[in-house]
Amino acid sequence: MIKPYLEEKGFSLQKIKLYDDQSLPAVNDVDYLIVMGGPMNMEDEEKYPWLIDEKILIREMIDLGKPVLGICFGAQLVADALGKSVYPAKDHEIGWHPVELTEAGKVHPATKNWGVDPVVFHWHSNTFDLPEEAVHLASTELCKNQAFVCNENVFGLQFHLEITWIEVEKMIENWGRYRESGSYVQSAEEMLQKSHAADETKVMLEQLLAYWISPEFD
Repeated sequence: MIKPYLEEKGFSLQKIKLYDDQSLPAVNDVDYLIVMGGPMNMEDEEKYPWLIDEKILIREMIDLGKPVLGICFGAQLVADALGKSVYPAKDHEIGWHPVELTEAGKVHPATKNWGVDPVVFHWHSNTFDLPEEAVHLASTELCKNQAFVCNENVFGLQFHLEITWIEVEKMIENWGRYRESGSYVQSAEEMLQKSHAADETKVMLEQLLAYWISPEFD
């Protein structure tokens, strides 16, 4: 859901599949960077050597003051680039679970219209420490640091606002190592039954993107 929104706003997008050995662009050739999720972990550089260059690009973008949006593992990469630790959470968090906006999240232009305890899609087993310069926007009982913003142009979301029903179905089909049960792990049936929530997260995503591409948005 990110692609059609940004294209409608006049953006020219390039999708880079690092797992298919596609090369990263030079930082001077990138105006905005969106870092998506994946099944890898922060320390998997030997298995996924492209992680090294990806981390460098994220850091370069931040240093130059360019907008960065990290989603799920992407948010962990952003936290890592800002010098914070990424580590296993106490449990897996998988399925449609509510997030609680912080006091800052309730008034921030990117998130203030998300409503009370909005239900969003989670698919992760790791969490991260909040960067010192970050404004904490949202949390859950399991993972305190669910969303943050730094300098109004660098966002990290541990959860997925961009998800669609079809993508939920595909993730379930490739569940793999996430088949562990836990207090915060929903069944495939429950996830699919609740996938109508994707209509609401689309609206939340568009609100955040509107601010991210234009900090004057309010």
